[in-house]
Amino acid sequence: MKHYVIKKIVLLAAFFSFLILHFSPAAFAQKLPAPEDFFGFKVGADYHLINYGQAIDYWKKLEELSNQIKIFEYGKSADGNPMIFAAISSKNNISKLDYYKNISKRLALVRGLTEKEAKGLSAEGRAIVWIDGGLHATEVAPAQHIIQLTYDLLTGESKKIKKMRDEAIVMLVLPNPDGMNMVAEWYQNNLNTPYETSPLPWLYQRYIGHDNNRDSFMLSVPETRNINQLVNHDWYPHVFYNHHQRSPFPSLIFIPPDSEPTNPNLHPLLLRWQNFIGAAIAKAFESERKQGAISRFLFDTWYPGYVTQVCDFHNIISTFSETFLYHYATPHFYTVRDFPEEYRDFTITLFFTNPWKGGWWRLQDAVEYCLTASKSVIDIAAKHREELLYAKYAMGTETIERYKNEPPYGWIIPKKQRDPGTTTQLINKLITLDIEVYQAEEPFRADGNDYPEGTIILPTSQPFGRFLKTLFEIQVYPDLRKYPDLWQSIVDPIKLKIPPLRSYDVLGWTLPLQMGIKTVTLHTPLQVKMRRIQKYNLDKGSVSGSGNYGFLIPYTINKGVLAANHILKAGGEVYWAKESFKSNGKSYPPGTVIVPRSTFSAEKIKILAENLAIHVARTKKKPSIKTFRLTQPRIALYQPWTANMDEGWTRLILENHEFPFTTIHNAEIRAGSLKERFDVIILPDQRPRSIINGHQKGTMPPKYVGGISPSGLRNLKKFVELGGTLVTLGSSSNLPIEEFRLPVKNTLKSLKSEEFFASGLLVKAIFNQNHPVAYGMPKETACFFANSPTFQTWASSREKADARVIGKYPEENIILSGWMHGEEHLKNRAAAVEVPLGKGKIILLGFRVQHRGQTVGTFKLLFNSLFYASAK
Repeated sequence: MKHYVIKKIVLLAAFFSFLILHFSPAAFAQKLPAPEDFFGFKVGADYHLINYGQAIDYWKKLEELSNQIKIFEYGKSADGNPMIFAAISSKNNISKLDYYKNISKRLALVRGLTEKEAKGLSAEGRAIVWIDGGLHATEVAPAQHIIQLTYDLLTGESKKIKKMRDEAIVMLVLPNPDGMNMVAEWYQNNLNTPYETSPLPWLYQRYIGHDNNRDSFMLSVPETRNINQLVNHDWYPHVFYNHHQRSPFPSLIFIPPDSEPTNPNLHPLLLRWQNFIGAAIAKAFESERKQGAISRFLFDTWYPGYVTQVCDFHNIISTFSETFLYHYATPHFYTVRDFPEEYRDFTITLFFTNPWKGGWWRLQDAVEYCLTASKSVIDIAAKHREELLYAKYAMGTETIERYKNEPPYGWIIPKKQRDPGTTTQLINKLITLDIEVYQAEEPFRADGNDYPEGTIILPTSQPFGRFLKTLFEIQVYPDLRKYPDLWQSIVDPIKLKIPPLRSYDVLGWTLPLQMGIKTVTLHTPLQVKMRRIQKYNLDKGSVSGSGNYGFLIPYTINKGVLAANHILKAGGEVYWAKESFKSNGKSYPPGTVIVPRSTFSAEKIKILAENLAIHVARTKKKPSIKTFRLTQPRIALYQPWTANMDEGWTRLILENHEFPFTTIHNAEIRAGSLKERFDVIILPDQRPRSIINGHQKGTMPPKYVGGISPSGLRNLKKFVELGGTLVTLGSSSNLPIEEFRLPVKNTLKSLKSEEFFASGLLVKAIFNQNHPVAYGMPKETACFFANSPTFQTWASSREKADARVIGKYPEENIILSGWMHGEEHLKNRAAAVEVPLGKGKIILLGFRVQHRGQTVGTFKLLFNSLFYASAK
């Protein structure tokens, strides 16, 4: 009997050993296919790129086999691809995702939580860590590493990896599906040809390409809207890691701390966490004997439009890196002779402690660097989970308390606005960005001014009040030359007489100014009954007044443009008032849209007014004034093969305002006969030499080589002389000035950086409201200026008409938000000009009228230029 019991115990032990061996996470993980088994090559292998579809297929296979991964779709891309991410954690955590998401949400939104409750939730929750790769699709290493990271997190059985799964929920994201597919296909098609490393000739996001990391507060494209919804409404991660490429050569990866200047509205605790995480990443590289990590170099945190910055202002601790790579999956050998001279002696510094000495550098190397960084970030989050969760609550609480007691206490958006539709757009954008928006339930007085019930109030005393503040306040950029201690990092900082030091991106962006919306800063605390709103609606559209001749549509609103396009598309007649007039006792400015009832019925105008939420007035008789008759302009938009983001933004804005247009390339311009096909051609912002020459021979497949060429220049000039209109945006204005010998000069072109510097800010311009291009514009408005052409005109010959100034910069107080050096060079200079040429005209729009889709207040200058081109 004793032997029987012993035998039974041995058999049971063997049975349980079998279970442990075959059903433990480690054994189960062995059944998961490694990337090389699934794809047929290792992640990061030379000359191989995994595309988005393949990556998602791999995730789906892993989800079938593992209970530690779950994939989610969170929207569609601009090209209609599903946007999918993977969540990885322990089996138990995966089964309770909604529970942990709710904890994070409650800590983020702060309201209704005591400190004790917040600490309890922090102890109970899990660190949610977002890691993405491939936002910029040609930066291939980050996207490829996400695939390997998935496998490593699922199969790793070290104490460190197990702790990551137990303490953290990792969101792995490939945020640019369309671009990832485009780049893989482009590279595969050019492999083993002279064009193997050629740049993509089109944007890797349908409309905005590289600017998909500048759209995170404007939310102009589906991808950024989907990411915002996922991050700021659904998951509320605690850490957000955004991978990029490439690090400034010869460093191999850039990691925090970032360079100066620092946005003054970032929470101090957040900045300390970022530096802490950066130090942990740096330590990991040194521990793994990986050279070339650099910090405090090139990349700063001033501009709030990056995806990481919007996270920062939602109290999500963001970090980002830039990993070095040659091109795509093609390896390259570097010698010291390839290094900039100042790096050839391998001098170490505090933030570049282990310089790389050169050698082969492959996609596999870059992937390994991304993996080291990602695992370091997850490791920190797992080790400091409770502290990290509480930090989110602490930052939100401190912000609420701070702005209860110090200005600015918030902003008011008055009800009376020049363009109610654009105002509504801004308010709803703020709500989408998870900013608390309130509406007064009673009349009130603030800082001596009276406001009616229904006024919008934006308190700074809210969890994400620092984000509101950075979007709404006037930017005061620090001239870094005055603060050498911020950036020199030496024993005795020296004030140097040098040209201005630029920020990585723009210097001023105040959003209400860009959109042409009046706001009022609250300088004293406000006591008023108000309610939080989740959506702001315009008053319903209407048709009012009496009269049978026709209808008057206001043109001070951007929806006046949409209305005109709707009516023209339906076959109705549309007229532009060339001068001010009165109807039924009300005054109307130049540009007012006049629609005869005989061509567009009362029923149709009623439906149009309701759909667009605009207010249309009837008129008894045809106004006794001069008018333009508008026709649908035949528009051509020039698209170079150099992947021009300004072209993409222009295309998006035209589509959003329902302008039909044709995209043309170099070949069409070189072919000529342009006036037979088009009334107006738009040249987006681009340097003239790039327009003329394009890509050099041998650098791209033949189809994409060259620019419009000298023959294309002649055809453009002939197009205008025959009666066409050429509209130039930004630096492309230099093309006709230089090549067509116009009576116009760009007064800034010859200035050196010591004399003039303006890398992106808001300035004031004054417009001639009687010029068709300025119809509907206010007398003064904010314009986005970035080293933009600035014009001086002079009288032409007697046979030719003189250039007409559409808008100019004032004599004083030019800067509205941001900073420039050499403001005097803009005084009284023209900002936008019409130049007659033959039977046609050239519209020079020097500043960025549609910059990144943000400058809604100046869109109309572009739209008017198009209508003006075919106006009779």
